Amino acid sequence: SARVVTVWAPGFVAPAEDELMHLDTYIDLEGCNLAQYNIFENDIRVSLNKLLGAETPHIIMRTGCSSSVQFKAITSELLKRNMPELSKGLPPVPGEAGLVLISAEPGNDEAMAAASI
Repeated sequence: SARVVTVWAPGFVAPAEDELMHLDTYIDLEGCNLAQYNIFENDIRVSLNKLLGAETPHIIMRTGCSSSVQFKAITSELLKRNMPELSKGLPPVPGEAGLVLISAEPGNDEAMAAASI
């Protein structure tokens, strides 16, 4: 079975039970037809319950820092967890500044994160 860790944004509030019973109040299902992929509302409900339940570990993102710092913090946290397949053979994530990155798109956090991997 796959190991799963969820990442929660600060202030994330899990859907209430009545929202899970009426997914259209929580998820915008207008622009998609998941049934064509054999994914039905009950499948979504069961998956959300599992992802948001106590048995699935989660990381809460930091507040007040740039996306690239958040990405590094989340990566570091994942590597600390008991997930040897992620950290096998990799050097430890540095805990301080020192990374030099030259980017064609300065200020693009997604490009910086991808280049920093």
